[in-house]
Amino acid sequence: MIFTGQYDHTIDAKNRLAIPRKYRSRLDPERDGNGFVVVPGTPNTTLWLYTEKAFEQLASKAESNLIPREDQLHFDRIFYSSAEYLDLDSQGRVLLPEKMVADAGLTKEVTVCGVRDHIEIHTRAAFAAEMAEGRKQFSAFQVRARDAYRGD
Repeated sequence: MIFTGQYDHTIDAKNRLAIPRKYRSRLDPERDGNGFVVVPGTPNTTLWLYTEKAFEQLASKAESNLIPREDQLHFDRIFYSSAEYLDLDSQGRVLLPEKMVADAGLTKEVTVCGVRDHIEIHTRAAFAAEMAEGRKQFSAFQVRARDAYRGD
């Protein structure tokens, strides 16, 4: 599933976040699973959501060795031990882990945006500032992305 668009939402007092309806309406339990997995994002002021099955596919792509490289081991330890499965409630919300919300410094006012294979959760003001700065450099980003997609 491809996630696109951006939506202003709020995290309520119980750390529940409504997943935008445009995303929920396209979810297919057979293809995507029944919920999401939340992980620390990049930058570390964000959280990323993958569909359950996309997360499993991502994990299966990671190289597995009897004795992994040190960087891989550190990444896996932090990434997978921080990951949490989230179920959608009957109102289309997920319950974000309190510690993850606090560690990311997320506020009540957030922007939820689609970034191809995952959803990102940003503090609304920080996202607006990042987008304004990014638009100034978009042409350069676009050229490098095109080259990367083509394998240049």
